[in-house]
Amino acid sequence: MALKDITTFITGFCLFILGMHQLSTGLHNTTTFHFKNIINNYKLNPLLGIIIGGLCTALLQSSSGTTVIVVGLVDAQVLNLYQATSIIMGANIGTTITGQLIALDISRYLSLVIIFGLVLIFCFRKKYYSLGIALIGFSLIFIGIDNMRVGIEPLQNVIRFQEILSELRNSPSLGLLMGFLTTAIIQSSSTGIAILQSLSSNSLITLKSAIAILIGLNIGTCVTTLLSSIALNISGKRAALIHLLFNLLGALLIFPFINLLCNVVMMLSPINMSQQIAHAHTLFNVISTIIFLPFITLFVKLACKIIKK
Repeated sequence: MALKDITTFITGFCLFILGMHQLSTGLHNTTTFHFKNIINNYKLNPLLGIIIGGLCTALLQSSSGTTVIVVGLVDAQVLNLYQATSIIMGANIGTTITGQLIALDISRYLSLVIIFGLVLIFCFRKKYYSLGIALIGFSLIFIGIDNMRVGIEPLQNVIRFQEILSELRNSPSLGLLMGFLTTAIIQSSSTGIAILQSLSSNSLITLKSAIAILIGLNIGTCVTTLLSSIALNISGKRAALIHLLFNLLGALLIFPFINLLCNVVMMLSPINMSQQIAHAHTLFNVISTIIFLPFITLFVKLACKIIKK
């Protein structure tokens, strides 16, 4: 790869991270306020908890962010572990929205989004300033992805990179580990999914390898929550552990059926591999939630048994 390509990719990566930060910053305060308000005023059943977790994560663009808030609310005794578990399940579904948006080709409309965002920032400073920041961040995400795609393209001619991808084709378990380490380091599964979709747009990775990596990405998101729970009380630690157990058991459940998942997403989107990856991410989390939803009580009991008073 030439220096220009490396610079293009790094620039795209930085713009993506900046966009995620701006989008999160623009929506965070309002979302957090309403999130806590809903919890304080409504009796949460599991289905409502899933919906709240999904919506908050779709707005925050971070399942880790939502889960950290949930763990903090458990620590503050605003939520109990049963309520927290359903919200955590919903958060995993909500984080797939980013991948679905990335799979859509909306680049042609980004200039309009940026202009509208700037109008809100400079003309309606007090009332709509945060929304304008969020729109600018939203645009930067897709500009960053386009740059990453261009920067990654020359990798198809790098022999060593082809050898690494060949190893991933032969060993899905290695892809799982790579996904876990990636999210544990960069602290964002959405960023990992964006990189996977950039690789797929240049035909640099197989669908099976990409799905193995994205399952690993899901497990890696638990690292942020676990770290945030270190200074919390026992209930907060148990909530973080439930997040890990849910993601880990979901991965163990779905991982043996990667080939079946590949076939399903190829039926849903026969041509666009970026959409196939997004669909696989969504299906993985939806299926895991449907299967484990009746066992919320067991998750809580297991967490209480592992972390005793």
